[in-house]
Amino acid sequence: MESLSLTGMINYPAAHLKYYSPVTRGMTGVKALSKPANKAISNDHWDFCHTILPKVSVSFADVILQLPQPRLRDSICNLFLMLRCLDNIEDDMKLPVDVRMAVLRNFHYFIHDKNWKFICGNTDMDRELMQGHHQYHAAFMDLETSSQDIIADVTKKMGEGMAKFTPIEIKTMDDWDEYIDIVNTTWITGTMRLAESLVGEPLPEYSLIHSIASLHQKRHTIQGYYEDIIEVPKKKMYWPEQTWSKYVEKIEDLQHDEVNSVKAVQLVNEMVTDVLSHAEGSFGFTSGIQDPGVFRIYALLQIMSIGELALCYNNIQVFRKDLKLRADVKARIINRTKTMADVYGAFYDVSCLMKSKVNDDDPLAAETLSRLEAIKQICVDSKTLKERNVIFESIQDIM
Repeated sequence: MESLSLTGMINYPAAHLKYYSPVTRGMTGVKALSKPANKAISNDHWDFCHTILPKVSVSFADVILQLPQPRLRDSICNLFLMLRCLDNIEDDMKLPVDVRMAVLRNFHYFIHDKNWKFICGNTDMDRELMQGHHQYHAAFMDLETSSQDIIADVTKKMGEGMAKFTPIEIKTMDDWDEYIDIVNTTWITGTMRLAESLVGEPLPEYSLIHSIASLHQKRHTIQGYYEDIIEVPKKKMYWPEQTWSKYVEKIEDLQHDEVNSVKAVQLVNEMVTDVLSHAEGSFGFTSGIQDPGVFRIYALLQIMSIGELALCYNNIQVFRKDLKLRADVKARIINRTKTMADVYGAFYDVSCLMKSKVNDDDPLAAETLSRLEAIKQICVDSKTLKERNVIFESIQDIM
């Protein structure tokens, strides 16, 4: 497909877009597109950012906004909103592929221009966020130069990566891992770089960041099947064909009652079992975080992920409805997650509960049980289980 130049996109749609001429040789994109940073007199832009964040991040808005260091709080908030804009552009299947690719690749330029507009999205909330570009632009320009540089770099990497995958399907497990690196390892690395710059938090090793990113993103992909498959126009699916093609001819078939439910459940179980391999690395990531506020962001993400993986395991309802943890279970996770002992405790309890869901007839039953036992042993070896707050209280929490 012929790529669409920025100047050639100027009239698509004319009311929504402002595009730039090619950057002058010898100038960086930031220098060519930026205007002097004028610090806003009012705080309307931060009011906007802090108000819309809970709308786009129900689970983690509170812990981000409660970070005790205002500049870290605002930098992570701004980065999150920028990346959600990229997500909106990537997911809006009403837009032509070449338009989405061009906007994704150039979004890191657009964040420097308060007048740029691109209204898109699949929900009213998505469009509200895109309409507020001038607000999160003003917030961005209000940050330290070091934070601006990190945010621009992260949006550039994620935008380019999303553009690469926009015209292609996720075929192999390697494709899946690469995409996870683009959308989640990049985001987590960005937040930790901000924490390193602003509060001196040591930057974790890449392998540990990739582990927790994989735990979270793969869980999100599995859990999101139903929401994605029913979207109109059809949303792109991110389950790797290498896995699902062993069970069905088309991934859409999994939503139909006439499909062999045993095979469908075995597919879910294979994918969940794969994700369990990332648990140990995710412990290494979270246990190394020194700042209590940053720790809580990722401890919550980690526990939500293992809880929803357990919910999806051996559960045909993955293909029938939007499957999520109950509100009271989520409230317990948020209210009772304080220390690493709570993380180990949650994983230990979930592993015990998941064992009761394993069907001996499942082809991967032995491997699943082995990985659950390995997780339990790590948690026991931490010698913190007596200190934990109990979060998952019964099998009903993951049913």
